[in-house]
Parts: sequence; structure tokens; C-alpha cells
Amino acid sequence: MSTIHLKTDRLQLRAPCPEDLQSCAELLGDYEVAKMLSRVPYPYDLDAGKAYLSRSVERWRDIETADELGLHIDHNGRMIGGMGFKKLQETPEIGYWLGRPYWGKGFMSEAVEAAVTWLFQNTGHERLAGEAMTENSGSLKVLEKLGFRLVGEVGCKSVSRGTTIPALRMEVTRTEFLNGH
Repeated sequence: MSTIHLKTDRLQLRAPCPEDLQSCAELLGDYEVAKMLSRVPYPYDLDAGKAYLSRSVERWRDIETADELGLHIDHNGRMIGGMGFKKLQETPEIGYWLGRPYWGKGFMSEAVEAAVTWLFQNTGHERLAGEAMTENSGSLKVLEKLGFRLVGEVGCKSVSRGTTIPALRMEVTRTEFLNGH
């Protein structure tokens, strides 16, 4: 069984656990958060949340075969957001979210930098992609700050909005990222 515990100056990144359900419901139950994410419904669905957390625990049991790995972000012992890598058997994509009370404090840049460093140091992936809705300037700034470059315009299906929203796809290579950090 694999597990992960990453520490930054202010944060801890760890594998999700079933006990995170209430924090997920509270933070992702905010429409301003959910509307910027592709796969999160609004209102938040507790049963779907339980199933996601259960799958997340299972995926960490064998990271070599996992198609996706999730991480939760803690600050001062409290869960404040989450992130994950999907499409791990292809070109992986990073996604992330933060509860609204924690926006604008630099937490996500700190968390994403640690997670991307871990990915490139612990897997054979040569490239990582990220997509963010064009209206989500905060998420786009995180990617830009960490050296991701624009590769194209895409559509992001939003479960909470029930439609596809314009988004930008950005990528960084292992060499670009590790040489820049």
C-alpha cells in the first residue's frame, strides 16, 4: 500500500480519507467553488462524495496502476481543498480546488508546486497538463506561475452548470518544471 504525506511551509498534502466527507460537503457545497470544477455537482451529493473518497483510498493502494490519484490539502490541521492527477496511464492532467475562505492567500500555488514536484520525481511521466475555465483567472495564474504554457483552447464540461464552458489547456514538461524549480 502506498501513501503520501507532503509538507510545504504552510500546508500538508495527504491522501483523502472517508473522514473528509463533511469538509468536502462544506467546501464543495459552495456554488462559487463547484461552478469552476468539471466533475462536482451542485448541490454537493453526499453519496457521490462517499463513493469518491472510497475510490481515492483504493487508488493509493497501488499507484503504479491507478488511473487517478487524489490529494487533500490541510492548513493548521484543517482540510481546505483538494487536488488530483487524472489520466495517469496517459498524459496526466492536474486539477485542484480550494474552499472560498482560503482563496487569494497563495495556498494553491504552494500545494500544486509540491504535488507536481512529487509527480515528476516519483513517476516516469514526461509531461503534465492542466485545464482551467477561461473565467477562472486564479487557477490560470497558478499554472502560469509554475511554468505551464498555453497549448490550446478547449471546452470543459461542468456538471454543476450542466453545460460546457470555454477553458484553456496548459502543459509543462518534466525538464521545464524541474529546471525551473
